[in-house]
Amino acid sequence: MAKQLNCGDVGFDCQAQFNGETEEEVMAQAAEHARSEHGMSDSDLQEHEGAIRGAITDV
Repeated sequence: MAKQLNCGDVGFDCQAQFNGETEEEVMAQAAEHARSEHGMSDSDLQEHEGAIRGAITDV
């Protein structure tokens, strides 16, 4: 089952959406976006990983 994440569901005022076949694919896309668009560091991403993974849904 495909996976989806909406950036806005993680607390950002952002319309970005990420889709992939696996949670890891979605996480990789979201991490790159968070770094480039929201200025998050690797440590920020690690700190919020649980919340980000929790916002990923099956589609």
